[in-house]
Amino acid sequence: MADIFGVRVTADLNILDSLIIISNSSSGQTEPAVTFADENYFVAWLDPASQTRNASVNVARVDTHGIVLDNGVFLGAGDYHPDIAFDGDRCLVVWSEEFHGVIGRYVNAACLPEGNTMEIALTLGCSTEPAVVFGTLNYLVVWADYCSTGTSLDVLGQLLSTNGQLIGDRILIAGGGAVQERPAVAFDGNDFMVVWVEDADKICGRYLTVNGTPIGEEFLISNDTPYERQYPSAAAGTDKYLIAWSEYHDDFDVYGNLDVAIGVAETNASLPVVGSTVLWSQLQKYLAADARIYDILGRHVSTRKIAPGVYFLKTEEKILQKIVVIR
Repeated sequence: MADIFGVRVTADLNILDSLIIISNSSSGQTEPAVTFADENYFVAWLDPASQTRNASVNVARVDTHGIVLDNGVFLGAGDYHPDIAFDGDRCLVVWSEEFHGVIGRYVNAACLPEGNTMEIALTLGCSTEPAVVFGTLNYLVVWADYCSTGTSLDVLGQLLSTNGQLIGDRILIAGGGAVQERPAVAFDGNDFMVVWVEDADKICGRYLTVNGTPIGEEFLISNDTPYERQYPSAAAGTDKYLIAWSEYHDDFDVYGNLDVAIGVAETNASLPVVGSTVLWSQLQKYLAADARIYDILGRHVSTRKIAPGVYFLKTEEKILQKIVVIR
């Protein structure tokens, strides 16, 4: 039977543990997901591994010394793909309930469930494989589901507050005739990045604002060669995302792309760039309701935090203007 194990790894990739046994009951466990929550790691998984319907979704804490603090706390019944994120106060665990939808439940710092399980989204598909990340105020949950005609899988999203309220309507992130599945999501401090598998052989992505509004169109992250690709994952660095995935040639290997910028890069050749020099007091005339300001690393910044320097102004009309702010 499968069990849940872990190791601690330093920033220099030195492995600190021979093996941490997180859960090894006789029923078997599978599909672990992990996040760090201030003082402890939280690990969620399915148990038992042999049961394909209505398995238990469990969670346990592991402290920074590698000591397992809990014996697997039951959150609810689920079928596929638990994921977990931390909002600064408590964790949200999401999972797929077959032929029903995306389910979630909060877990506090003591690893105790809070509130009842929540229906985040009712779905048409059987295995939605949800993923979750916390933004500045709300969670973004993403999953794959059949389009309204039931002919292909699309990637959808839903904002969820820290008190369990759905924020706005569900978001269509990737649709059309292609099959989009196995989404993953990351947050860079300003915007979300959602990545997924498209038609089994491409890794694609799309930016969303912190309010859940898609930015631009979807774009290709992998190359367009006809290799099978699976299980993408994304993480934000200082100015770039790293997107990694599994790709089959003679066997499955792990590939990645480090070319996806955070925010708007100066070298974006698809947009016209014009430049000007302005005083800080003159900046407001450039800021229409649909405008966003980015620094030279491509990070979205508030106009309240602008110091003298070089910035980029982007509008919904896809005009990119370089602005040098003085005094």
